[in-house]
Amino acid sequence: MYQTRDFEILPICALEKVRGERPQLYEDENTVLSGERAAFQVAYRSIGKTLVDVSYTVDGVQGDGLAVYIVKSVPCTYPSAENSDDYVLDDKPCLMPDILAKPSPAGIVARSGVWQAFYITVDNLPAGKYNIRFTIYNAAKQTLGSVDYSLTVLPAELPENDLVCTFWMHYDSIADQYGLPLFSKEYNEILKEYMKSAVKHGLTMLLTPLFTPPIDTEIGKERMTVQLVGVKKIGNEYLFDFEKLGKFIALAEECGVKYFEAAHLFTQWGGGFAPKIVVNDNGEDKRLFGWDTPALGDDYKAFLAAFLPKLRRWLISCGKYEKFRFHLSDEPSLKILEHYKACGAFVRQYLPDAKFVDAMSHYEFYGQKLVDYPFVALDETESFIENGAKDYFVYYCMAQRNKFVSNRFLSMPLERTRILGVQMYLNGVRGFLQWGYNYYYSFLTREKTDPFFTTDCMGKFQSGDSFVVYPDKNGVLESVRNEAFLQGIQDYLALEVLEKLIGRQAVCEMLESYGLQRNFNDYPKNAAWLVSLRERINQKIVDNIKN
Repeated sequence: MYQTRDFEILPICALEKVRGERPQLYEDENTVLSGERAAFQVAYRSIGKTLVDVSYTVDGVQGDGLAVYIVKSVPCTYPSAENSDDYVLDDKPCLMPDILAKPSPAGIVARSGVWQAFYITVDNLPAGKYNIRFTIYNAAKQTLGSVDYSLTVLPAELPENDLVCTFWMHYDSIADQYGLPLFSKEYNEILKEYMKSAVKHGLTMLLTPLFTPPIDTEIGKERMTVQLVGVKKIGNEYLFDFEKLGKFIALAEECGVKYFEAAHLFTQWGGGFAPKIVVNDNGEDKRLFGWDTPALGDDYKAFLAAFLPKLRRWLISCGKYEKFRFHLSDEPSLKILEHYKACGAFVRQYLPDAKFVDAMSHYEFYGQKLVDYPFVALDETESFIENGAKDYFVYYCMAQRNKFVSNRFLSMPLERTRILGVQMYLNGVRGFLQWGYNYYYSFLTREKTDPFFTTDCMGKFQSGDSFVVYPDKNGVLESVRNEAFLQGIQDYLALEVLEKLIGRQAVCEMLESYGLQRNFNDYPKNAAWLVSLRERINQKIVDNIKN
């Protein structure tokens, strides 16, 4: 720590949310694997007067791999619901650090008596040891203070992300925020930034709107039409155009996407109806299917019987069929199990070799083989663990706010977001889903919102549930929550490196000896503990490489 009579500065862990009071997680050194993103923060405060036009320099690393952000706060208006646990930073409405913003022409201000933070990320450094010096200056370019941070990049390489990881992209939300026509040239430039952001932070599978996704839509109402498959009806015959879908897939793969999940073929919370589908019928575009179309009615069954075989043939011809996963209905309850089974049986006639995924938490669906890879809510995994399930993934949304499970609400400490990586490894889980990467709407998409001011879907969901990035003029503003999730993915991949050296059983025994249990609830709830665990993983990798 550097302190004068008028200024303090110190290096701290990336997991701390600097909220105006003295930071606690001092950190001046760390190790990462080759190819891993390193992150730390520099906290500072002016003890005397407010300082304007503050500037900084970074020495010891340079180039495109270095990024410096200012951490900015947003309103956390709904920090906890009525049955939330107490593993949060604050249960009262407050401001919470989240946005990672580039310094603006307006200048940097060090407010009097208030701790603030820079967030520094470093990528693509060759193996070696780096001494990073971060210096802050006043408007007259006089040094206010500096800190040194030692970063060691280990020779072992972090492997490519091989998890099945999806954060649902809301394409209409991008169109609304930027005022651009869907899938226009200008729109696609922005969309590309969102895709690249998501891939950088762990996404491998992308929600693909063959037709407007039937999610978060009020019964009887419509969302903006987001449809990649062109449909024309001539008499009783359907013709399909996959050109726009092909361009979408190419754009996504250019951004690093590996897998695609076709949007749900039936509506959310019951699968009772068809999704919104616009058809050119006798030269006129009109909605032909939607809330007024029974899921297994003759009209929609005839449509699916025409569409699904042609989609399958087209995907096979493009070499993309093996990369696709298919959804039936989101979050089905036990009371509609037989209906879900009937929907699946009908669809599988035409997609007999496809893989099906859905967010669901009742083991019965998986036990009856109605879904290949269920995404199970983190607080509902007990029955899957008890039954020895091997092919389940996990998800969280606004409901996962108790039992101390991982989530990413603004009110939660960042280690609660990051812990998911080591938990997934220990439990043998290889997939994750979260519903809102960029959902800038009120509940049920009734109204567009400003994510810089409305973080809780206008009072319905806990702040931070519905998005983890912010719209920027030409792309995306990241968040500390998104970075913490990435750190969890990197923890998982580091464990894979260690597994190749000492075997999975030895790795799991090490994790259990360090306080983890084979569930998603029991673990030491402490940021310093998690940092220490990762240091131990890295050290064991180094030791076993030497041997």
